[in-house]
Amino acid sequence: AGLPQQADIHAFLKGFENEKVVLKSQLDKEAGALEKVEESIKKTAGELNDKKFQGIEERYKLKHIQLHALRSANKDLDRYYQALDKALMRFHEMKMEEINKTVKEYWQNTYQGQDIDTIEIKADVESSTPNRRSHNYRLIMRHKSLAELDMRGRCSAGQKVLASLVVRLALAETFCHNCGILALDEPTSNLDHHNISGFTEALANIVAERGRRSGFQLIVISHDDDFIQDLARLTNVPSFYRVQKDPATQTSRIGVHDVNHL
Repeated sequence: AGLPQQADIHAFLKGFENEKVVLKSQLDKEAGALEKVEESIKKTAGELNDKKFQGIEERYKLKHIQLHALRSANKDLDRYYQALDKALMRFHEMKMEEINKTVKEYWQNTYQGQDIDTIEIKADVESSTPNRRSHNYRLIMRHKSLAELDMRGRCSAGQKVLASLVVRLALAETFCHNCGILALDEPTSNLDHHNISGFTEALANIVAERGRRSGFQLIVISHDDDFIQDLARLTNVPSFYRVQKDPATQTSRIGVHDVNHL
């Protein structure tokens, strides 16, 4: 009475047969995959015997060392760049301080009006990126009792000309220590008599200072005879060159003239 029935035994056998078929299918599938892997290994082993893979381990070690060296060099270059950027910014600040000091000195010695005590160049950072920084330069004016104001649109033509000359002289004084020539073309245009007088004295001071160094020359081109005469008197220059048209030949001629005959 405790033995399984024949139908149950056949059912068990059929289940095992089905499982056997599934397992055999999986075995065949895995065997095919294994065969492909073995073929791939065999192919790769053959490729490794090629000349281009000879000494591949040593070459890999060398490239690995080069990669680490390159990364270290990049880090060093980044540190050097940051240090250089800070040094350049500090240099820029120092030069701007030096320029503005000279601008202030020239302006106060030249400008005869009472409305503008001094002028100054402002350098505003316009844009800043890790690889580039740009500045926006503007000229401002100061009064003892007033806040700073932009000069653009707020000063006369004479003040503009004088400010332009003062800034150029300050730039030349700051950056051109080894430059032996300073040339000015019609520097007194739009300047009134008082400002021309102050500007002439400022030029004379520059000549006196630069004259202590060898090889300095100041070249001034002007139609203002009074300015030329005053400048020549302050700088002890006995003569000047005059460019004029020869009526006979209709060509330009350059002649040397005594300052006292202006």
